[in-house]
This record gives sequence, structure tokens and C-alpha cells, in this order.
Amino acid sequence: MQYSALSGAFILGKPDLIFSEVVYTNIEPDVVLDEEDEDFFLDINDDLVSDVHFLNVSNYFEGYWTSGSINYVFPTAEQRIKIMALGNSIAGSLVTYSTYSSGTIHRIFPYALEDDLIDNTLQFQNAYNQSLNFRNVYYIFGTYSSYGGNWFPESIDHYLGIRFKDADEINHYGWIRCDVKDDGRTLVIKDYAYETEPDYPIIAGDTTHYVNINTGENQIDATAYSFGKDIYVISKTFQSIEIKVYDLIGREINSSHMQNEMEIINMSKCASGVYLVKLIQGSSTVEKKVIIG
Repeated sequence: MQYSALSGAFILGKPDLIFSEVVYTNIEPDVVLDEEDEDFFLDINDDLVSDVHFLNVSNYFEGYWTSGSINYVFPTAEQRIKIMALGNSIAGSLVTYSTYSSGTIHRIFPYALEDDLIDNTLQFQNAYNQSLNFRNVYYIFGTYSSYGGNWFPESIDHYLGIRFKDADEINHYGWIRCDVKDDGRTLVIKDYAYETEPDYPIIAGDTTHYVNINTGENQIDATAYSFGKDIYVISKTFQSIEIKVYDLIGREINSSHMQNEMEIINMSKCASGVYLVKLIQGSSTVEKKVIIG
């Protein structure tokens, strides 16, 4: 099932609605990789080119460690859930490990995002081989294990952030919702979405177009958006910002001052629909329409 979700933004002093599109796809049934060497290729924007490759890996190999004139053999059992970026980039962290031979190895771990904003402020990795999680067991002078990854041992309903290129080599941001279960041995891929506007941010899990209100002549250093039944307002200069929320017939639903860098206004007692968020800071005022699901 695939559909597009549209939302509009209104900036004070600019009466035109700005429309863009998020394309959402539900995978039915879910893709489940719970056996060794099972894999799945995902084409996010349906252009017949795979954007990412998921793989459930389990293997056994022998490594070598030399001390003086003695060579030691240490078998290793490895288990991983991997994602390969296929020329694109995945939001994640790079971690450096020391090895038995006093060298270093690098591992890249994709983030397990929640309602994070996916844009160029995240750290993106374009390495071909990235690990949602890993578990290694070394058999040398006893049995030792190492494990890690941002999705280990379990992570339910979290999101991968992806930046992929279309046929014109233009970047788009998107998310993929997954579960990692069974102590890191099972991957479930549920659904995904991407922003059609080039180089435009998307909120992990959201299916509506994100709009940053810090635009136009009347600027306030803040971001406001809705997700589900909540309105989020984010600002590093929060101490002087007043928040007001109105319905479309002008009734005031909420009035408050920001107390933290992020304020969450719960709208669960309000009907679904479009609401107007007004932010006031000194002589500046901006307004943003949001959709409450």
C-alpha cells in the first residue's frame, strides 16, 4: 500500500500555502530476516534501483595472533544484522576498537532513531558495510565475547535515517521503521517513507511534510512540528518564547511559555485536524499550521 501525505505551512505575512509531499509505503506483510544469510533489497523511491541491502549474517572463521615466534589460532563466531548503503548514506556513528594485535578496527553503527529530525545535521555514513548490531565470540585462552550496536540487543519500532540519491543524483531524506529482536538475531522491516523535495528534512516516523518556521522577514530561532497527538516546539533561545495554539475558528487552545529547549504540547483531548501555532518572541511573531492526527 502506497500513498502520499500532504501538509501545508503558513508563515505570518506570507498568505500562500506551501505544499510538498512525503511518500509513505507500508510493507505488507512485514519482511522478517531470522535465518542465516537471509537478505532483502529495498527500493525506497520505486525507481527500480535498490537503495539499501539488509542481511542477517552468521559465520565462523579463524584469525591469527603472533607473540614472539609463536602463532596462535583463535576461532571466532560472528553474528550481525547488516545494512549496506549501496551508494547512499545512513545516519550513524563510527566507532574505533583496539584489536588483539594492538591495531584498530572501525565499525559503523546506524542510529536507532525515534522522532528525530533527519537532515544534514545528523552524521551520515556511506560505507558499504554497516552493523545494526553485532555479537562476536572469540575462542583464545578461554572464551570471550564482544557485542554492541545501537540496535542491540532489542529495539522495537525505531527508525533508520537514510539519505539517498534519485536518478538525477539529487539527495532525498527518508526513514525505515524496523525491529531488532531475539537478542539481535531477528530483523523486522515494517514500513518506510521519503521526502520528495530534494535535500529537505523529514521527521523519523512522520508521513507529513516538515516545515521549519525560521524563514521570511520575521524570524524566530525555533522549529515547530506535529507528530501524532503532540506539538513539538524546539529552540535554543527558549527563555523568551511564548507559545499559543488556536483552532481554525480562532479559539485559543493553549497558552504557555517555553521552559526548556523542547516543549511538547499534548493535544489528545482535541479533535483531529488543523491547528495554528503562534510563537512570540519580543516584537517577532510567526505562525505555523500543524496537523493533529
